[in-house]
Amino acid sequence: MTTKTWHDVTDGGLETLQRSLIDLEAKTQLHRWYSPTILPGLVQTHDYARAILTKCSAVPGMADDSEATAIARLERQTVLDFPGHEFHMLIDERALLLTVGSSEVMATQIRHLSTILTARDHVTIGIIPLTAEFVAPAINFVIADTTSVDSEGIVGPIEHTEPGEVELVERTFDLLATTAIYGDDAQVILTRALASHAGSDD
Repeated sequence: MTTKTWHDVTDGGLETLQRSLIDLEAKTQLHRWYSPTILPGLVQTHDYARAILTKCSAVPGMADDSEATAIARLERQTVLDFPGHEFHMLIDERALLLTVGSSEVMATQIRHLSTILTARDHVTIGIIPLTAEFVAPAINFVIADTTSVDSEGIVGPIEHTEPGEVELVERTFDLLATTAIYGDDAQVILTRALASHAGSDD
């Protein structure tokens, strides 16, 4: 396991770190995510990404380069069109209910996620309902093929490359996936989340 602080892996802002993921994701063929509170970067809209990144840079006291970083994050999304790549994303329903930026930002983001869910056969999106059974303790993580796991802690990123550690996270992912809802049932949750933001006052 390797741990670093955000200041260790950035040059004062988040853009360089964000762009470093482009090559990594291009080399990864099986991408697996678990996102309990924030939607995966590869499905974020520009405004959602910028709102998230503004907060992420403010907490550790880094320069706010959220606009440039959001653009880099959207450039990462070209990997969704690469042949031979598969994506399986698990998203907690609570990530859809949190207000990032504004209710308008959230409404646009949820509609975008709904489109991805139906339009890309190689992208599997499962939504874990608020009422799902607890099956395993987990924070956010990304599994790259079967070789590494990355997660984001408060202090900085955490990387696991030991086979036993990666296997444990894979088992956790598989357990979480059993509680997720897919397809038309997932669209029902998205519609419900969209309605909750449409009725919110900013």
